[in-house]
Amino acid sequence: MRTPHIRIILLVSLLLSLAACTQAEVSSPSSFTEPDPAVYVSLAPVVWEYFYFRKAAVLSGELDTFYARFPALTTGADPEQGINAEAHHVAGFQGFDLLDGDIFPEYYERFKIKHMGDQVQILAHGMELYLYRDAEGVFNQSGGEFKLVLSLRPAGVGWQLFQTDQVTQSEWQGFRP
Repeated sequence: MRTPHIRIILLVSLLLSLAACTQAEVSSPSSFTEPDPAVYVSLAPVVWEYFYFRKAAVLSGELDTFYARFPALTTGADPEQGINAEAHHVAGFQGFDLLDGDIFPEYYERFKIKHMGDQVQILAHGMELYLYRDAEGVFNQSGGEFKLVLSLRPAGVGWQLFQTDQVTQSEWQGFRP
């Protein structure tokens, strides 16, 4: 009985520590603005794809497919700062009997963007929840709110995701876009 509670406490601590991020180059969260409809339509598929592969990685516990799609995220990981912290995020769910998950990238607010030359940063403020079965077979959910900055650069006719920056617990209170 005690083991599931410890797992829940550890998972909540992990999620709070990774709760959402600002990239080193992001000087002010207030510089993010709502995109016009055409820009939103062009950028939204990249966001949905990222979260599709993130959810699959968490549920499977493996990152090979995720990193095959987003190879730039394999370098520069700094979980304490929230930079490219997907491996740390996935590891936090190991030991859970995960059954399903839901990610709502715009749960709290619509995407906001910031242009930096030809690059774009997208701020997603959403909810991530995973359904699991505890040691007694009881269904529970784990997860929570996040703020995540996705950094994109032009690649061919689309965009390449080259960095993620999840707002950490220490950054959380001061991060107000």
